[in-house]
Amino acid sequence: MNIVPSSYILVAAQYRSVSKAAEKLGISQPALSAHIRKVEEQLGITIFDRSHKPLTLTDAGEIYLQYAKQSLELDKAFSQRISDLEDLATGNLVLGGASFFNVSYLPAAVAEYSRRYPGIHIEVIDGKMPEIIDKALNNEIDLFISPPWKQDERFFYEPFLSERIFICVPPEWPINESLAELRVPYEQILSKDCDSAAPPGTVDFRVFKDESFVLLKDDQHIGNIMKQLFERHGFYPRRHIEVEQTMTSYAFTLAGAGISLMTESTIKNSHFRDYPAFYLTDPDICQRDIYLAYPKQKYLSRACKEFISILKDSL
Repeated sequence: MNIVPSSYILVAAQYRSVSKAAEKLGISQPALSAHIRKVEEQLGITIFDRSHKPLTLTDAGEIYLQYAKQSLELDKAFSQRISDLEDLATGNLVLGGASFFNVSYLPAAVAEYSRRYPGIHIEVIDGKMPEIIDKALNNEIDLFISPPWKQDERFFYEPFLSERIFICVPPEWPINESLAELRVPYEQILSKDCDSAAPPGTVDFRVFKDESFVLLKDDQHIGNIMKQLFERHGFYPRRHIEVEQTMTSYAFTLAGAGISLMTESTIKNSHFRDYPAFYLTDPDICQRDIYLAYPKQKYLSRACKEFISILKDSL
């Protein structure tokens, strides 16, 4: 009997728990347990050793999982190639990235892509980069946005854009008066001709050494850039707040909690109503390249290629 590999069982193996997998899949635990037992009976094997917690795979289960993944990859590649032949009349496209990247770079391109190819179903997955990489390797994500650091040799990294990173200072802080000539008008950042407009100059980052900061963890790219600035200029803030999301740091800066960093694309594309005082410093540090990444061993569908083209044109 030809058994189609079960994505449900893959999820159970991933979470090592039937209850957690059922919650993730949106089905009841008894229904998932019954599905697993049915597959085991059809194949004449035991996939999971239920005497252990967390759930573990048997030797036969390990083999099943290996072939199930391969079968799902083949199914997806087949669907993608048929979609290519049908001129993208139908199909699926799964995009991934940190939520900050997705908010900053995807909205305009996704809107245009949906207009051109209404038959393609688009899913956008937010997550931290290790999670995104795992999902891409497991064939759950077709294409993701990546920062320039910690690149994985199992992926192609296609250059996407290079952008500046601005210091964001609470707009009402007195220090802005002494830095008025170096302040970058937000209108200039929002302008389509931003790259050709000459900035007013750069500030010496040390002028902020007595101020409070809003920091991201240094395992995040923006957080690491702030760490590099502190190391270069020989100080660490006496007062700081640590947050997990760049957009949170921006909101805290607007509220007067401290200085943060923000990328050019986010300032342009997020349609903020209010703006802090923007400054440039240390251009060799406060500049970053962004990449579009996809697995080397996977078929890159026409749907992906078309999205990459539209995304680059949307800049």
